Amino acid sequence: MAGKYMTIDEIAERWLCSKDYVRKLIISGQLSGAKLGGWKVRQDELLRFEKAKEKADMERLRQQRVGFIPGA
Repeated sequence: MAGKYMTIDEIAERWLCSKDYVRKLIISGQLSGAKLGGWKVRQDELLRFEKAKEKADMERLRQQRVGFIPGA
């Protein structure tokens, strides 16, 4: 799986989002991609990003449930 790449179109379809959103993640450095005849992202990098996002989302939900207030 480490050698497989996905295009922006494939990622946008997988996430049900716009291609522009995927491009912005790559350009901002949040998602690592390479320009190989168009932007491509390795599948292992995509899985890493998805797991990190899921973890952050779960932590945000946990904090909301327990009434966590940052900086308090």
